[in-house]
Amino acid sequence: MDDIILPRSILLGILLGFSAFFAACEAAFFSLNTAQLAAIKETRGRGGQLINYLLEKPRELLVTIYIGNELVNIAISVLATSIALQLFGDIGLAIAIGVGTFLILLFGEIVPKSLSLNFAETFALFAARPLNLFYRLVHPIQKRFTRLAEIIISWVGILQKTKDYRISDEEFTSMVELGKDEGVIDPEESELIHNVMEFGEKTVANVMTPKIDMFTLNANDTMKKILPKILKNFYSRVPIYDEKEENIIGILLTKVLIRHRQLPKDKFHLKNIVKPSISVPESRKIKDMLQDFKKMKRHIAIVLDEFGSVSGLVTLEDILEELVGEIDSEMRQEESPITKITEKRFRLAATCSISH
Repeated sequence: MDDIILPRSILLGILLGFSAFFAACEAAFFSLNTAQLAAIKETRGRGGQLINYLLEKPRELLVTIYIGNELVNIAISVLATSIALQLFGDIGLAIAIGVGTFLILLFGEIVPKSLSLNFAETFALFAARPLNLFYRLVHPIQKRFTRLAEIIISWVGILQKTKDYRISDEEFTSMVELGKDEGVIDPEESELIHNVMEFGEKTVANVMTPKIDMFTLNANDTMKKILPKILKNFYSRVPIYDEKEENIIGILLTKVLIRHRQLPKDKFHLKNIVKPSISVPESRKIKDMLQDFKKMKRHIAIVLDEFGSVSGLVTLEDILEELVGEIDSEMRQEESPITKITEKRFRLAATCSISH
């Protein structure tokens, strides 16, 4: 009897090893995300390329793994029953069911899957070649099973023809947050990434300086009136209006004004030194506005509302600040939006964000 039991027990152990292999393959291969797959393909040579090749058709790979796992588990059940009947007689069937189920669950599923998840990339590289060999071996059978499964699933209308490997904004945001929590990404880098992600959705209206806060000059002002205002605010580019503030006629470059400061009063006319202004609607995306500034070699634009009235202005600096954060001028100090008056009293600017 021992001559029969021992070989069967050894074979049972080998079959459990195969069951563990297929279970671990399922967990390891399908836990790899898009970023990991790209890195593996780039750095791990043929093994990395093989992993990506197998996962190009995830449904076929999954069916292949299931075929191998089920064949092995059936063989384990038959062999366990044979051993149990040999040892315990008629009650051996009940013992075989209990022991076989325990062995398959623990050593053929739970343990290998748990371990492979901790070393997914390493195990996938180890398993890629033997799994690819089995994939080719059972391909004719797998193809029929896959097709049959697709037909059945299509009856209920939930068949996904191809796997979408694109990462959603939510997934990418979660990856960035995880990287920051793990210390892989610095807080500053995380903020920059978030700013880049939100950049494409923002419009000029979201970043512009509103009309009420615009610093403008009257085209009919004299040099004596203009210079103190320029020195006080220290803007390099200033919108110029004629008679009414709604009537913006151009943009003054203060460096050009300085070159004309010695002109006699009767020969100085602000209208003669302004550059034509450009106008954009509030709905203009800032990513497109950035390209406009680049093409036209401009740094400032007048923003118009839906009725064609001036609603504010947007600068190149405003747009860049959406990416890199607030840029403080070396020469111009902005007033703090919150001023402490007493211990319990504060003065807030009307434009102060609630988040402050």
